[in-house]
Amino acid sequence: MSNKIWPIIDPIVKHHQDPTVKRKILSELEVKILESIESEGSIRTDRLRKKLKLDAKENNSKFHRSLRNLESYALIVGVEDPHPEKHLHANIWQTWDARTQEARVRGSLSYGEALAKLLVKTVDACVLAREDQIQRWFEWSSDMQAAMKQALLDGAIQKFDQYVISSRL
Repeated sequence: MSNKIWPIIDPIVKHHQDPTVKRKILSELEVKILESIESEGSIRTDRLRKKLKLDAKENNSKFHRSLRNLESYALIVGVEDPHPEKHLHANIWQTWDARTQEARVRGSLSYGEALAKLLVKTVDACVLAREDQIQRWFEWSSDMQAAMKQALLDGAIQKFDQYVISSRL
């Protein structure tokens, strides 16, 4: 992730770290996974499963779905183990705070401003996007519609027919 994006993502992650928001969006298993990663500092996927006693095959989809959900809110960040054991492709998981601690530059963006800036950066990277597809990019945010309206009002992105385009064009 680019250093220019960290200050934009941080207020969004902080919003999702709020205990009230976490209670609304996280399952019991997701809370246990997050707490385990927080207590370990960093932990490889296989060790996390073992710690939570989720080694059995029937737990695979539930466990990986929970990891994906936590990652989609950027509450955890996974990087591939650079020195895996033979035939083992596992991520090493850390919390957002642990992973970004050195790179963090505190900004003064509100949650809504951060959403709008993230949307603009994403559209800039895409150049052209169908408006009805944008919600799929940000399924974790019900507030993205308001952010898109604000970005359109500010002229940061433009709308043409059913498409949203970068104002850089």
